[in-house]
Amino acid sequence: MSAKRFEALDGWRGIAALAIAFYHAPIANPLRDMAGWKNWELFVDFFFVLSGFVMMHAWGKRLDSADSAKEFVAKRFWRIWPLHFSILLAFFGIELLKAAMGAFVSLPIDDGPFTNSRSWAALLTNITMTQSLNLHGTTTWNGPAWSISVEFWTYLIFAAAMLLFRGRNTLALLAIAGLGLVGVAWFSPIWLFATHDFGLLRAIYGFFIGAVTYRLVTSDRFEVEGSTGTEIAVVLALVSYLISTGVNATSLIAPLVFAVVIIVFSQGRGWMTAALESAPVQALGRWSYSIYLVHALLYYALRLALVLVEKITKWPLTAAGAGNERIFTFGGTAIDLAVIVALLALTIVISSKTYRFIEKPFMVSGQKKTAVEGAAQPAMA
Repeated sequence: MSAKRFEALDGWRGIAALAIAFYHAPIANPLRDMAGWKNWELFVDFFFVLSGFVMMHAWGKRLDSADSAKEFVAKRFWRIWPLHFSILLAFFGIELLKAAMGAFVSLPIDDGPFTNSRSWAALLTNITMTQSLNLHGTTTWNGPAWSISVEFWTYLIFAAAMLLFRGRNTLALLAIAGLGLVGVAWFSPIWLFATHDFGLLRAIYGFFIGAVTYRLVTSDRFEVEGSTGTEIAVVLALVSYLISTGVNATSLIAPLVFAVVIIVFSQGRGWMTAALESAPVQALGRWSYSIYLVHALLYYALRLALVLVEKITKWPLTAAGAGNERIFTFGGTAIDLAVIVALLALTIVISSKTYRFIEKPFMVSGQKKTAVEGAAQPAMA
């Protein structure tokens, strides 16, 4: 097993997580009115493809027995569940606070405690990571964690496939990716933008494309030069795609586009690779899972606070939407952007702490992890 770390891809993970946090910020910004804004959601497919690539790198030659499969599943569970559960507890605490305050005063908030997307039933499915198996009709509690749910079940399918095919049949892995593609194209009314309903099919498609991509990159006949020119070209192609696609059939090629990005930067030698391998960007990569889960909690608390301020002071803060989709403004583009930057900075600071005190202690599940496994971050959206 190679001990190589794809540090540029770690950097990409951090940038993409921060981009998703920016996309979800409940504050108005000029990009919301531009073409391709909703397509930022497709970065989740980058994470699925990257996860398949990294899992094949770390486990492709090791998943050869029932014992190794049990080890794989256990380590992946303890890698993703503790932080997910910790953030879920924080959401639960907010709902308890809402209930306690509501017992004494009438709160001018959109949803009562433990109702709608934060029901008791949804709490149970979130604990068991089954909330995204088309059970609730919406994303629940920590909404972005839908991808964590489906990724865990994709791990099980990956382990079963590696045992069944003994890790040798690339065509079989490609066929599984194809089944995911056909499934999401057939069942999802919003194509690749499926989440709580058909997100598992989306995850299977992207993850197994990533696994096949790793096989391609490490084959004896494969060779690509990740020069600065190539890196710039592939990033421009990615941006062009994200601007031009939408909630239509073209969204289905997103995992293939991201696979090309991963291929180029896994072999990177250009200045963009050097930037991605810099210490600050690598730190974002380490904290990326926390960034993804923490930002939604922070934004939920902010929404509640701003709704209270608006209804108590009559200061018109709402720019658009309602409930979990409510977007706020402070009266000017400059100040709105400054608030977003502050929120992202706070998210990074908190995430560095949750990584240190929650994620990192659980990275060892009874055994010392290898250097390669340390790079095996979960996918996010």
